[in-house]
Amino acid sequence: MLAIPETGMGRSVKAHNVRLDVLCDWLEASALFLEEPEVPDSEVVDTLVEEEIYESQQFAWERVADAWSELSRRQDWIGQASPIEVQGHRLVRRQEWRQAPAHSFCLALTLARMYPEWARQFGNDFTEQGELFEKLTQRSVEALFPGWRVHPTAWTRTQAKKLHVVVHEIANLLGESTGEIRRWTKPDANEAGLDLLCYRPFPDGRVGVPVYMMQCASGRDWEGKLHTPRLKIWTKIVQFAADPVKAFATPFAMTDDEFPGRCAEVNGLMLDRYRLLSSGRDNPDWVPVDLGQRIIAWLEPRVTSLPRYAD
Repeated sequence: MLAIPETGMGRSVKAHNVRLDVLCDWLEASALFLEEPEVPDSEVVDTLVEEEIYESQQFAWERVADAWSELSRRQDWIGQASPIEVQGHRLVRRQEWRQAPAHSFCLALTLARMYPEWARQFGNDFTEQGELFEKLTQRSVEALFPGWRVHPTAWTRTQAKKLHVVVHEIANLLGESTGEIRRWTKPDANEAGLDLLCYRPFPDGRVGVPVYMMQCASGRDWEGKLHTPRLKIWTKIVQFAADPVKAFATPFAMTDDEFPGRCAEVNGLMLDRYRLLSSGRDNPDWVPVDLGQRIIAWLEPRVTSLPRYAD
């Protein structure tokens, strides 16, 4: 198994101080990335007791049972696209991680929050990580919403665009007029928190179409970006005939207790890991080959150096 996560695994004697999402992600990653193709629930309980996370085996079994139920639900959400399967008392790997680059990528981004020391060895330049996640999100949205168009707006290494250029692009795509860009933005602004423009045009080519303005947040500080993009600013710099709606994408998985609150903070469409990956239910080839290869290359050194549990 992987090493015990550095966060989210508090000592639990009379109350469960082990976060359910962290426990599930730890188990998923242990099954997907390590040599052993399965994780028995009894081994999980033994490890939690040996590491003094739990004092009582019976109490540990309660939390592991919660995790097994949550992992089963996760599997149901994405169907045959899941590389991990709950089989009775075992969590079994169905595919190697390279065969599921989207799932592996989102899970590895989550591990950076659980193993900060491991993540730090790869430096502080998150440009490629962000670009890969935005491209993955774009492909997922295109697969989930046939007929919608997805336009990337964010700054990349190969395409640096200032905000006024992005504003004119959006206005042209939607047939809208631009507003007072200089008044409401800073001169050096880039995309103003907008990563993807998602819209559904009609054959008549007229304005007033459904529009989502999406932020893609793949880093550990993703909660701090829930307020972006700022629609109060965007509706001043583009004169929308009908107001757009916010959308937010993140590689992190949320439990049912957390998800409604996050939706309320976004006040729009929330795509967490399993909503993004659900695009594979009906379309197993939704990740283009070249994007999958880029993700695998990014993952190789990270998977190799993941911290292992030494019993």
